[in-house]
Amino acid sequence: MKTSRTPGFVLALLYLFFLGYLTFSSGQLPDPVATHFDGSGQPNGWMSRFSHLLFMLVFGFAFPFLVVAALYVVRFLPSTFINIPRRDYWLAPERRADTFAWLFRHSLWFACIGVSFITGIHYLIVRANAQPPAQLPTPLLLTLAGAFLAALATWAIAMIQHFRRTAGHPTECAKPEA
Repeated sequence: MKTSRTPGFVLALLYLFFLGYLTFSSGQLPDPVATHFDGSGQPNGWMSRFSHLLFMLVFGFAFPFLVVAALYVVRFLPSTFINIPRRDYWLAPERRADTFAWLFRHSLWFACIGVSFITGIHYLIVRANAQPPAQLPTPLLLTLAGAFLAALATWAIAMIQHFRRTAGHPTECAKPEA
C-alpha cells in the first residue's frame, strides 16, 4: 500500500515556498494593493498591503486544508452518505481502510494543486502592481487558470478511474463458482 509521504512532502515544500514568496514579495507591494481586476486587466478593487497578505496567507492555507480535512473526515460517515462508484465494493470492511487512505493521499495532491494556484495568483497580483498603473497580465492569468483547470480535471479523472475499477484489485476476494 502506498503511503502519504510523497504528497505530504511535496505539499510541505509547496507551503514553504508559498510562505517564503509571500514574505519576500511583501516589500514589493504598494499600499494599497490592487487586488481585483476587470475583464481587461484594469484594477477595480484595492486592499491594504497587510490585509492582502493576511488574506493570501489564510486563503492559501484554508482552501487546500478544507479539502484535505473533508476527505479525511468522510471516513467517519456512514457508507450511505458516501457517493463513489461501486461503493459497496470499495467500502467493504476488507477494503475500507485502504479506500480512505487512498482518498486522503489523493486529497494531499489536490492541496498541492491548490497551493500552487494560490501562489500563482499572488505572483500575478505582485506583477500587476509592479507597474504604474497596475495592470493584470491577462494572458498569464488565462495560462494559470488553464493549468489549474487541467490539473483539477486530471485529479478528478484519476479519482473516477480509481473507483470505477474493481477487477485485479489486490484485495479483491475470489468469487465462488456456481
